[in-house]
Amino acid sequence: MTTNMQRIRLIVSGCGFLLLVIGFQPVSYASNIMCWMNKQGVRECGAMVPPEYAQQRIEVINDKGQIVKVFPRALTPKELEAARQAEKQKEKELQRERARKRQDMILLRTFTTERDIEMSRKSKVDAIKGIIDITNSNTRTLEKNLHDLQKKAANSERSGEKPSAVLIEDMGNLRSQIHDNNDFVAKKQQAIIQLEKKYDNDLQRYRELKKVRPR
Repeated sequence: MTTNMQRIRLIVSGCGFLLLVIGFQPVSYASNIMCWMNKQGVRECGAMVPPEYAQQRIEVINDKGQIVKVFPRALTPKELEAARQAEKQKEKELQRERARKRQDMILLRTFTTERDIEMSRKSKVDAIKGIIDITNSNTRTLEKNLHDLQKKAANSERSGEKPSAVLIEDMGNLRSQIHDNNDFVAKKQQAIIQLEKKYDNDLQRYRELKKVRPR
C-alpha cells in the first residue's frame, strides 16, 4: 500500500497536476484528464468537472501532462453584451469599408483627371447659381408688386378708406411668396457649400488613389 501511494505521488509530481479520486474510484492516467480552479483558487483535476465549475476555464490534459485543449470560461451577461456590441461595431466598420471601396471605384471611373473633377464642380455650382439668380430676379419683381400694393393701401388710408380685403390678401400672398423664395435661395446657397465640400473631398481622395501631387 505504501509503495502504491509513493507511485501515485511520483506521477503527480512529474506531471504537475493533482490526480483526484471521483466517486472514490481512481482516474485512469491513460485517459485525458480535465483541470479547473476551485473556489479557493486551487487547481483540481479529474475525469469529470463538478457542475459548480462547469462554467470555469477547463483544461484537458493528456497522459503526458500536456494541455491538448482549453475550454474558456463562460462569459458573464455583461461580457456577452460587450461582445455583441463589438461585433456590431465590427460589422459597421466593414460596411463603411465596402462603401468606401465602391465610392473609390466610382470616382476613378467617373473622372480621368483632376481637371475633370474641377469642370464637374464648376458645372454643378454654376447651375445652382443660375437657379438662384432666376429666383432672386423673381423676388425683386414680387417686391416691386408688393411695394405698389402697399402704396395703394396707404393712399386708401390717407383718403379715409379702408384697404379692400382683396388688396390685403394680395399683399399677404406676395409676402408669402417672397419669404418662400428667400428660403429657397438660402437652401440653394447651403447646397453650394455642401457641393464644394464634397468636391474638395473627392479631389483629395482622387489624389490619394492616383498618388500624385496637387498641381
